[in-house]
Amino acid sequence: MRMTFLWILVIGLSMLAVAQADILDFPVGLTEMVWTLRGVGAAQELRLSVEGLPDGRYRVTLGLRLEGTGSELSALGFFGAPLLVQAMGTQIDLSSLSVLIRRREMLTVGERYALPGGEFYAREKAEIAGVPCLVGEFRPQDRTDTVIEVGFSLGAPVYLLPLLRVQDKGRTTFEMILTEYRRP
Repeated sequence: MRMTFLWILVIGLSMLAVAQADILDFPVGLTEMVWTLRGVGAAQELRLSVEGLPDGRYRVTLGLRLEGTGSELSALGFFGAPLLVQAMGTQIDLSSLSVLIRRREMLTVGERYALPGGEFYAREKAEIAGVPCLVGEFRPQDRTDTVIEVGFSLGAPVYLLPLLRVQDKGRTTFEMILTEYRRP
């Protein structure tokens, strides 16, 4: 269970570097997004709501549903335990994907893109929770047994990646997938 929490922290911190949408991309009204996170332990749920208000302001609500024992949950403190993240030893740098995120509409299915620290292969277009996406694989240069499957939203404002799946030696070690998406 502790590894699940650590993965959530790692991915959460990494995702800040690869956010797909700017707050200004969200329309007036309520956009709701739900991701299921799986790793070690029971599935967890991340909810994000962005409400565009008529006066140009926004209301953002973030919720995380976790399940575990008292000692497992207390390890997180106030979700600000960067030392736990460092101690985990699974530092996956997703920052090189930020270049692709900004240019995702120009990526071509079947093409490979060299990035600092690895390579991205644009595999297919697919829908994830009703959101049109480009799905591909990032292979980190320094972790040859690791494949990171990612889905980039094409057109719809989704703050975090609709799909992030980490496979190490052919075994899925973490998955974050958009399961619900509603917008005005």
